Amino acid sequence: MMNIYGEQGSIDEVAGVLTELRECGLRPDLCSYNTLIKAYGIAGTVEDCVCLVKEMRQNGIEPDKITYTNLITALQQNDKYLEAVKWSLWMKQRGL
Repeated sequence: MMNIYGEQGSIDEVAGVLTELRECGLRPDLCSYNTLIKAYGIAGTVEDCVCLVKEMRQNGIEPDKITYTNLITALQQNDKYLEAVKWSLWMKQRGL
């Protein structure tokens, strides 16, 4: 559901699905986070994308290539080029 809503840019619906998951005692997994980051990027809320990457790490979920690709794409599409370069360098340092 999150992917369908996210592709349409329906960020409120994506956030609603996330809230429902949490209310049921479920935590987002790597795939869920990647979908959320992509959806927030499509919606233009890149600050939320960065927060989600940080949240992932705090929850013990290691971001992967897809995570960083979604984040960097979101940053570039929203004219945050310097931030995109920073995250690209971070990926390179991590060997991704």
